[in-house]
Amino acid sequence: MIALALFALQMQAAVPNRPVADAASPRRPVVAVAGHPSLAGPARTVVVDAGHGGVDPGMSGPIGARHKIYEKNVTLAVALKLGAALKARGVKVVYTRTTDTLINLYDRGPIANRAHGDLFISIHVNAANPKWRNAGAARGFETFFLSEAKTEDARRVEAMENSAARYDTGTPLSKGDPLSFILSDMQQNEHLRESMKLAEAVQDELGTVEPGPDRGVQQAGFVVLGTAFMPAVLVEIGFGSNRADAAFMTDSRDQTKLAGAIADAAVNYLNAYWAGISGVADRTSGGNP
Repeated sequence: MIALALFALQMQAAVPNRPVADAASPRRPVVAVAGHPSLAGPARTVVVDAGHGGVDPGMSGPIGARHKIYEKNVTLAVALKLGAALKARGVKVVYTRTTDTLINLYDRGPIANRAHGDLFISIHVNAANPKWRNAGAARGFETFFLSEAKTEDARRVEAMENSAARYDTGTPLSKGDPLSFILSDMQQNEHLRESMKLAEAVQDELGTVEPGPDRGVQQAGFVVLGTAFMPAVLVEIGFGSNRADAAFMTDSRDQTKLAGAIADAAVNYLNAYWAGISGVADRTSGGNP
């Protein structure tokens, strides 16, 4: 057991960590986006994940509507706009998918790890349980970070999103390998606090553009977050089962607003993190460069 733990520690050292100050990193030119923050400090990479795709449509709604929307289409549209908004703010972007294709749930985090991502943002659409009383009225937005679900509703969302694993092809090592479980737990504990800060930043910014109620920052055991070893969040941009939320998230102009808000949150988080690291470095060196 001791040897196993030591091996896990060695493996952890080889996996990209959260944003770290690097004096050799090139500084990004500040990109002017009127009324929005731009990235300061070294170049950073945000991995944008459009939930579901291909044979996995995700949720469909609204409840009782003749014309349905599908989660996979909404998440892709918002993810592409989010990537464009991040690039306009000076951030390098990597997508897990850019077309209507299936990416295994267990492969999305490793894509981010191989890209040496600094942040991982997964876009999703919520859906009410049809057994709820007046289920079509449920609406609102929430942002999740990885931790044990604390509420019945968080467990509901966790089960709904993790069910996409049934579409996965092949059997990844991480599903059943005990070493992978130990390693993942160690790495995710490192990023827990930063993921929570990022979730709070995203939720705050979404509150400036979303028409529905703020459902707050939540935590749950999402597979897609558990395989990304960096600050990571899953954003439920609204309830596709609700007519008003569905109309908002499928409107191109409103999708741009959603993407801009999430991009602002990511850049503000990165800038604050960089400023904090720089401040520590300055105090350690006595203010000398």
